[in-house]
Amino acid sequence: MQTINEIRKHINTIDEQICKLFIQRMNLDEQLAEYKLETNTFNQDCESELIKMMSNNISEDNKHEYIAMLKTFIRISKMHQYKYMLKKYSDKLDFNYSKPDNSPQTVVYQGLPASYQSQAAKAMFPNTKVMFHVDKFEDVFMAVSDGKADVGVVPIENSSIGTINEVYDLLVKYDLHILRSHINDIRHCLAGCKGATIDSVKQVYSITPALEQCKIYLSEKGFELCDTSNTAVAAKQICQWNDTSKAAVCSEDAARLYGLNILAACINDDKTNQTRFVAISRTLSASENDDRVSISFTLPHHEGTLSAALSMFSDHNINLTEIHSRPLEQTPWDYRFYADFEGSIANKETRALIYQITEELSSFKLLGSYQITQTKE
Repeated sequence: MQTINEIRKHINTIDEQICKLFIQRMNLDEQLAEYKLETNTFNQDCESELIKMMSNNISEDNKHEYIAMLKTFIRISKMHQYKYMLKKYSDKLDFNYSKPDNSPQTVVYQGLPASYQSQAAKAMFPNTKVMFHVDKFEDVFMAVSDGKADVGVVPIENSSIGTINEVYDLLVKYDLHILRSHINDIRHCLAGCKGATIDSVKQVYSITPALEQCKIYLSEKGFELCDTSNTAVAAKQICQWNDTSKAAVCSEDAARLYGLNILAACINDDKTNQTRFVAISRTLSASENDDRVSISFTLPHHEGTLSAALSMFSDHNINLTEIHSRPLEQTPWDYRFYADFEGSIANKETRALIYQITEELSSFKLLGSYQITQTKE
C-alpha cells in the first residue's frame, strides 16, 4: 500500500496536469466566444447531450461525480466566454444609466404624514420641498410612472415578517427602477384618544403587517384587531372617532401629530424590528459607491436550472444576499424569482454576471443599482 505522502504526490502530479489542460480549455473557450460573436450564435450548445456523450464510458461507480464535474466545467466555461466577450466588446451590455438624483423635485409615499414611509422619504431626501401622499402602494407607482412625482417611496421588506409581495409584483408591472434604499427602525406604540386607557381599549386599528409585528402583546391583551391602510391612517381615525374603546398601532410621531396619548411604547414582538424602504424612479441610475443590485428573472421549468442560476453568483465571486419567488400569473407552478446581491452595475464583475444572466435565463429585468443607508439613533 502507498503511504499518504506518496498518494498526495500522485494527486499533485495529476492536479498539475489538470491545470495545464484547464488553461488550454480556457484559451479554446475564448476562440469559441469569438466564433459566437462573429456568427451571432448563442445558447446553441446542447448541454444534456454533451454530458451524455462524454460520460458514456465512465463506470456507474464514478458517473455521478464525473457528471457533476462536467456540469461545473461547462458552467465555468460559459462564464469565461461571457467575461471575454464583455471585456473585448464592452458595448454588448449598455445600461444607459445616469448618476443618482438625490434631490428630486417631488416625492410621493403611501399613507399620511408621520407614517413610517414619510419618515423614510424624509431621511432619504431631506432637501426635497414637495412631498405628497396617496392611499395605496400602486398609487405610488402610478404617480411616478405618470410623471406626477419624480420619486416614490415604498416599504419592500421587514426584518420580522419578510418581503412585501405586493411591492415586488408592482416593480415588475411598472417599468421603474430602484434609485436608493433606506433601513428604518420600527418602534410601534399603542395610542388612544384623550381619556383612553389600556383597560378601556377593545379594538385596535393598524395596517396588517404592523398588527402582525405586535402579535404577542396584542393577543395577550385580548384586543379585537382591525385592518387599515397605514399606521398613520389608523392614528388619524382614532383622533377623529374620539372613542376610548379604540386605539391605533402607529409610530410615536403619528401619535403626537394626531394628538393621541401613548398608552404603551415599543410594543413590537421583536425589539430590533426594522423595515427596508426603496425609492423608485423612472430613470435607471448607478454609481461606483452602490452596494446593492436588485434583479428579477424567470427560468426554464426543468431540472437543475435554479441551481445553475445561483451558481453564477459564486462563480463571479458575488455575494447573493436575498432571493425569493412569486407565482407567475396564468402559468400554475411557474415562478418569477427576485434576487439582491452586493455590487454595482458600474462594476465590471457585476456587469459580467448580468451579461451571462441575460443570455442564459428565460427572462431578465434589472430592478436597480443603488446604495442602502440606515437611520442611526
